[in-house]
Amino acid sequence: MTTLAHVMTFLSFLLVAQLIFVLTNIRALPVPGRKAKRIEGRPLVSVLIPARDEERNIGACLEHVLASDDSEFRLEVIVYDDGSSDATGDIVRRIAVDDPRVRLMPGTELPPGWKGKSHACYELAERASGSWYLMLDADVRLLPSAIRDTLRTAVSRRAGLVSGFPLQKVGSKLEKLIVPMMEFVILCHLPIPFVSRSRSSMFVAAHGAFMLFKKSAYESSGGYEAIKNEMLDDMAMARAIKKCGYRMELVDLTRHAYMRMYRSSREVWDGYRKNLFPGLGRNYLLLLLLVAGYAALYVLPLFVLLIGLLAGSIHLALTAGTVLLLGMAIKGISDVRGGLPFAYGFLMPAAAACTIALAVSSAASGSNGRGYEWKGRRYV
Repeated sequence: MTTLAHVMTFLSFLLVAQLIFVLTNIRALPVPGRKAKRIEGRPLVSVLIPARDEERNIGACLEHVLASDDSEFRLEVIVYDDGSSDATGDIVRRIAVDDPRVRLMPGTELPPGWKGKSHACYELAERASGSWYLMLDADVRLLPSAIRDTLRTAVSRRAGLVSGFPLQKVGSKLEKLIVPMMEFVILCHLPIPFVSRSRSSMFVAAHGAFMLFKKSAYESSGGYEAIKNEMLDDMAMARAIKKCGYRMELVDLTRHAYMRMYRSSREVWDGYRKNLFPGLGRNYLLLLLLVAGYAALYVLPLFVLLIGLLAGSIHLALTAGTVLLLGMAIKGISDVRGGLPFAYGFLMPAAAACTIALAVSSAASGSNGRGYEWKGRRYV
């Protein structure tokens, strides 16, 4: 019992440090448009949307984009229909008839050596006419000020890339457990001030659902052709932008955009499973550290609390309970920052356990030759 109490005390110090780190990160995350000047010259912004079987999303996505406050820029919208088997193309055609700013780009066969989204984004950029490219996922809903404020920030900070996490809408049980962990990981492990201040490509974070590129930065980086076989195209592009000397900004998009990435627990599992192990660089040491760290910090304290209560050890129960509450508080603060209820923090042990299971499953699929399947395509 004494050893367990010492372990819990040590973990509590680690979590206090993590709490301070998270609060510092939150303060460092800029809100687009804040303290930024108006944009001069009304530059053309190309909103580029890769779409594959997005009939449930594409109409609403385009409606929100077209309702943008474009008083400080001009707008063109190009949708790449990446071999959709549903009504995605028909919906875009109907909207394009009423609004000449919208164009549909029929997809071509995926060339060897390319990932599907990277190829779609590459083709879109080749067709774009703007001095700024906004790569936007079809499940994102922009508020009217989103493009204007993000562009203001990009111009005022001389950024080559601005990205951020839209407010996440969640429905199914696994969505509530897993989707908020995406931002939790960033806040807990990445020193956000270094994203913009450091020239090192180690300090990057991006969300592929919303990436605003300056055309010159995109071209200097080699574009999506340079990272055509990367599973995590957003992180790869962010690194490429910084490597060629451009500044990148990670911003708080929760007041400017929202999205629901997945619509079922099955989609959540498949979506994160294809990204998690590749996101660790397919590094088994990092996988081991993630599994051990999350198990020790967020899952073990719950079991130690139960042991303390069953054994009648008030000291052990209080020590483990403190660690458990600290982990829940950090998760709750992260969730509130992302626009979700603080109460989701109480799900931390289950969320950590699911993340561990996903990491192990992702590693197994990535190392046994089966690879990952997403939207009818298989990736190794």
